[in-house]
Amino acid sequence: MPPKTTARFSDADLESRRPVWSVLSELFLDTWLDAADVSRIARTLVSSPYSLEELDEILRSEVYPACGSNALSIAGEWAGFDPEWLESRILRGPSRARRVWARTIGRVAFVFADDSWKRIRQRVKADRLLRPDP
Repeated sequence: MPPKTTARFSDADLESRRPVWSVLSELFLDTWLDAADVSRIARTLVSSPYSLEELDEILRSEVYPACGSNALSIAGEWAGFDPEWLESRILRGPSRARRVWARTIGRVAFVFADDSWKRIRQRVKADRLLRPDP
């Protein structure tokens, strides 16, 4: 069960964020994202209510602190993060040690994810331009 530290997110925002957290966490799995993965992830993000800038912030300040260390692990997760674990980890926020790690050694993990994120972000931007207004 996720902790009760959801004050910064409304119930509606949590519902919108969960699929975004899930697909963005894939950038930190011990796998390569192929074109089909990029398309699938982009579809989820295109349908989210978040702007590209908001998605950047969710990736950097919510998902990366929770999952970034996996990208540098010798035996990292490759099948996907448990959704309840992911939500709990994000809602709890990073510990002091994890914040220090993210600003130092962890930057390498973000470099790996950033390459994939650039491809996905470009696809989201293009798909939103092609999407008819609701």
